[in-house]
Amino acid sequence: MNMREFSGKRICVAVSGGADSMALLHFMKTRAREDGFFLSAVNCEHGIRGKESLDDSRFVKEICREWEIPLFFFSADCPAEAARDKVSLETAARNFRYRCFYSLLGIEADYIATAHHADDEAETVLFRLCRGAALSGAKGMEPVSGNFLRPFLDRTKAEILQYVEREKIPFREDKTNFEEAATRNKLRLRILPELEKAIPGTAGNLVRFARFAAEDDAFLYERSKELVKEVFPRSRRDTGLRIKFSDSPPLMRRACLIALKKAGIEKDYTSAHLEAVCSLENLQTGSRISLPDGIEAERTYDEIALFFRRDSEKAERHIGKDSDGRDASETDDAEGYIAEICSSPPSEETHFGKILRFDADSLPDTAVFRLKREGDRFEKFGGGSKPLKKYLIDKKIPKDIREELPVLAETQGTEVYAVCGVEISDKIKVSEKTERIKYIIVRKK
Repeated sequence: MNMREFSGKRICVAVSGGADSMALLHFMKTRAREDGFFLSAVNCEHGIRGKESLDDSRFVKEICREWEIPLFFFSADCPAEAARDKVSLETAARNFRYRCFYSLLGIEADYIATAHHADDEAETVLFRLCRGAALSGAKGMEPVSGNFLRPFLDRTKAEILQYVEREKIPFREDKTNFEEAATRNKLRLRILPELEKAIPGTAGNLVRFARFAAEDDAFLYERSKELVKEVFPRSRRDTGLRIKFSDSPPLMRRACLIALKKAGIEKDYTSAHLEAVCSLENLQTGSRISLPDGIEAERTYDEIALFFRRDSEKAERHIGKDSDGRDASETDDAEGYIAEICSSPPSEETHFGKILRFDADSLPDTAVFRLKREGDRFEKFGGGSKPLKKYLIDKKIPKDIREELPVLAETQGTEVYAVCGVEISDKIKVSEKTERIKYIIVRKK
């Protein structure tokens, strides 16, 4: 890694006192002045190994004082945190470290540098493959990832130990690194060495695989972006995110993941959520699933759409009078559309859908603007009665619009006289006997 790229930046090295992190701290100290970055260190005492752990932290403090490197120190009782949060000790310790790191970023440091090396990379790739990771998960770590740097990622453990010996760098040995209770320690101490015996060069091959996986994954993600589009939201529930169908499962999965992240679902999704979204392509129109963070995915006619989940049912919209004396739909919780009855069509193009004209004297006084209800029926223009739901589906009107579009219908009954913005019923059509023509206009709120 070329450290000159970070000239003027504040880099804080995570130091435990072990050989790897002490080698990194020494290396960064030798480069800081020449490459122009500002160096500090951070030590996290996990409260796991008692006096030995405290002695490690004391050692780090003494070295940083001797090398004139500012040190940030944190301590915690990770065994207690693991019991409280019902997580493994490994997870509790990692969570603690990253809490410390993030508390420094943006305030005391621009980057946190860790001593991960090529052997760690091989271990990570093997660990993820054993847990069933796909290509995205198998690609391993990156030298630069957000605010985290891994300057030694292309160096092996053996090379780091040679550097430590050559430069006579002091360090302390963490005995827990040789205990096989932790899963990663088992991989490091038992599995990888046996693989190396069976197939020499296994670690290097795993690292090389990770690089190829990263390149392939980046290419597939770039292609999958073409399947995700953002349209102008049709209602307040509409995120505007759409996923086009694809015959390629690798592209479809990545497109769904991109859309979920754009919708704000960053961490709470699972592989089951992702597969469920992808499976909508093969389900009937109108099928939907619930996702984390209040998002729903729905299969429309030719794509998958993402919406914010509806919290409650909306009230009916009754005909009233606006300030100009025109009949209009009125409701405080009308979410996406408002319908109006006007004596003349508007001159400006601000309406939604079609402007409908009808015979005003044919419309019963009991008619109201409301949302559709189960059991509603509609006698379409030209004749032929059918359930309103089937009529809307036949017209290929997306479900999110069907749920929010006003209809002009009986307040107690099921007769629908107009699907606002779409069509009027044959029962209120204009004929030779019509004396008063009025217009139904739909606008977005």
